[in-house]
Formats: sequence, C-alpha cells, structure tokens
Amino acid sequence: MSHGKVVLMACGSFSPPTYMHLRMFEIARDYMHNLGLGTIVGGIMSPVHDAYGKKDLVAAQHRISMLQLALRTSGWIKVSEWETQQSGWTRTKLSLQYHQDALNSHLMGQEVSDPPPWLPDDILNVNSIDEPDNLMEKLNGNSDGRITIKLLCGADLLESFATPGLWSDEDLETIVGKHGLVVVTRAGSDPGRFIYESDMLYKHRKNVILVTNYIANEVSSTVIRRLVRRGESAKYLTDDAVLAYIRQNRLYGASPYITEYNLLNDLIATYDKKSPQDVVMTSPEETSFKNILISIRDKPSIIDETITVKRPRKNFLAPNQTDSISPIDSIKPKMAYIDKVPANYVPGKAIKIVSDEKEHSIESEKGGCPL
Repeated sequence: MSHGKVVLMACGSFSPPTYMHLRMFEIARDYMHNLGLGTIVGGIMSPVHDAYGKKDLVAAQHRISMLQLALRTSGWIKVSEWETQQSGWTRTKLSLQYHQDALNSHLMGQEVSDPPPWLPDDILNVNSIDEPDNLMEKLNGNSDGRITIKLLCGADLLESFATPGLWSDEDLETIVGKHGLVVVTRAGSDPGRFIYESDMLYKHRKNVILVTNYIANEVSSTVIRRLVRRGESAKYLTDDAVLAYIRQNRLYGASPYITEYNLLNDLIATYDKKSPQDVVMTSPEETSFKNILISIRDKPSIIDETITVKRPRKNFLAPNQTDSISPIDSIKPKMAYIDKVPANYVPGKAIKIVSDEKEHSIESEKGGCPL
C-alpha cells in the first residue's frame, strides 16, 4: 500500500537538537522509498511554543537558531516557526492540520500570499519531482495529487498514547486516522504488540508505519544538556555549530567558551579604547601588530600576496647597524605604511620590502608573524 506524496513532520522541544532527531528523517525516508510506501517530498521540524513549559526549555529563538544550524547541510528538511509564533502552546493535531492545509493550498494554487519559508523545495518546484504524469492515479487511488503530512516520532511518543489524560481521543483519531504515523523504533523493542493492545491504534494499523533502527543511537537532548551543564564534552553528539551556539549564548548552564579568537577580539577592543594622546605611533611595530590581529580575525583564509612597504633608510656609513636601527640624525626615519596594506593581506606569507633609496635599492623577504 502506497501513501502517495508524503511530508514527514516532527514536533518537539529540540532543546537542543541531536543527531538522532535528524537521523530519524533519513531512516524513515529510506525505508518508505525502498518499500514503495510513498514518495517523500519534504521534511519539517516544528519546535514547540515557549508556553509548553518543559524543564530546560530555552527560548524559541535559540531552539530555532540551533535547528537552522543543524539543518544547514540538508537539502530537504526545513524548520517551521509557526508553532512558536502562536499565542500559546498548540496541540499536535492542529499543527499537523495547519501545515497540511498550507501545503495543499499552495500546491493547488490557492494561496494568495508568499509561500511560507518552511515549504519543501519539491513543492516550490513541482516539476523537479521525477514522476510519470499518471503516478498519483496509481497511488492508493489518490488522483488529486494532494500531500499527506505524517507525524514522525520515536517509540516513546507512540507509547505515550496510552498515558491517561495526556492525549484526547479526538486528537488521536485525527493524528493516526487522518495523517498517520511513521515510528522509528529501536532494535529489540516490540511496538507491534503495543499497537495490538490499543484498540485505536489497531483500528488504524494500516496508517502506522514502523521503521526499525538497527544502528543503536541513545543520544538525547537530556544527555547533551547534562554534559554541557557539567562542563564535559558533547562533541559528536550533535553538530559542532550547535555546540558552539550553546557555548556562545551560555545555554543550559554552559560556561564561557575561551578561544584564541575571543582573546584577539578582547585585545583589539582594549587597544581601541586608548585615547589619541595615549597612542604614540613612533614605531611601525604597533600599527603592524594591530593590523595583523585584525587580519587574523577577519580574514582567516590563506592568500598568497606580496606587498610593498616603505621603511626607514639604512645608514650605509655604519655597516654594523641592523635594519631596525634608526638612521643618523640628519635623516628622519619614515613610518612603515602597514596600515596601507591591501584588504586581502593575510600574515604568514612573504612580504617584499623595498627601500625608497633610489640609488641603492635593496630587496629582502621577511616572513609574517605566525600568530
């Protein structure tokens, strides 16, 4: 039995998102495509409203930002901010209905406003889907080409249906009967038995797709929050950009993250606070130091560049003097115009230094400061 065109949608806190949250989409899509159970045209992650009130639930703006960072390399999963923009917590049934109605309205050309940003790319460009024209007529008798949003979840959410007072019977009938479930379970669990023991789930058992994940992954948001709170490493449990965002915004009790980048920024900020009379620009080293710092901060890429810098004249009457010694009193030392270097200059590459002495031109190469 094919379910036609399907968009997978996961609702939850995502505080923070984990690799398992993302893997569920990939596992479910592969399973349904391999068995011919439908055509997955998109995925949606919908974080809950702040009013949900779950412990350790950070503000929606942070959870949305972390999801966008985690999904920046995905070509088919997007984030919907719709639930977080409502006046309060929205029941899962209403969220599924809204997104499905919006999808089909756009697909049928009934939408008058701009399409929402969470709309799957395959819906924005229907012609990109490689299907025969009569495919929808062959799929479960669904010839109108409408899209069904199915709730993607884990076995724990499926089992929560049996918790008294947690879900209303009307909501469960709509979620399972009208939309359907795609449940990713762990190897060794028995969700089929749970469906058998539930009259409601058994009634709509054809609309519940069970996908077994044989690659053990016990990573959860709770585990990541605990590690962050304790100052321990959570690397490889979620995207590095998500962990950096957590540290930068000090979420879940994270301590400040000290890096060379932060130290350079602090040093430059302190330097810029000096008053003009405190800054004596008698030596090129000070200007050069600041420009090198700024170059490291703003231009981390390595570019092979050769520049020309003016420097003080050398006193040829005193051969034992080094290049760093100022000339005799009769000749004023000239400042090195380090602040005139090109914007794309990056330290660490060769610098060509050309003397401004017309008769005795000296060329030498000097390496940049390897900070």
